[in-house]
Amino acid sequence: MNQQGQEGAGFRLIIEVVLAFFVLVIILGVVSQIDEWRWQVSVRRLYEGFDKSLNSPDGSVIVERDIVLKMGSSYSNRAFEGSSAGIDAECIELDASNSMAYDLSENRVVSITTVIQTNVYYKCLPGHIVGKDDCGTFCTVSFGKELEPEEEVD
Repeated sequence: MNQQGQEGAGFRLIIEVVLAFFVLVIILGVVSQIDEWRWQVSVRRLYEGFDKSLNSPDGSVIVERDIVLKMGSSYSNRAFEGSSAGIDAECIELDASNSMAYDLSENRVVSITTVIQTNVYYKCLPGHIVGKDDCGTFCTVSFGKELEPEEEVD
């Protein structure tokens, strides 16, 4: 190989490394955006499941499967109240499995301590059945912890 060919090889290697770096940056950006979209779809499904249950307060359990929850996010009974018209936050109870992924405070706020893919369970009943006479409908939203359907609802 002559002198001129050896000098061009180093320059070409630098160009290839820079191009590979830019391709890597683009790929990482696409993967990050896909994760963000996945999380946004999961949040929408989280509230849609609540709406489904609220529209059929018969004690049946509605399940939204494979909901992705981000670390640091939190969900309160007030957030579910805001997602649907016609129910007061005091008529919404939150529950969660005994996993390290959830921090449940006073059945009103569930904080997510790590990224998790989980099932969310919903059950709504007429308020008088569960002793909540002030509530026309009383709902439970459970993160990762199965709920039992009611036998009969009057």
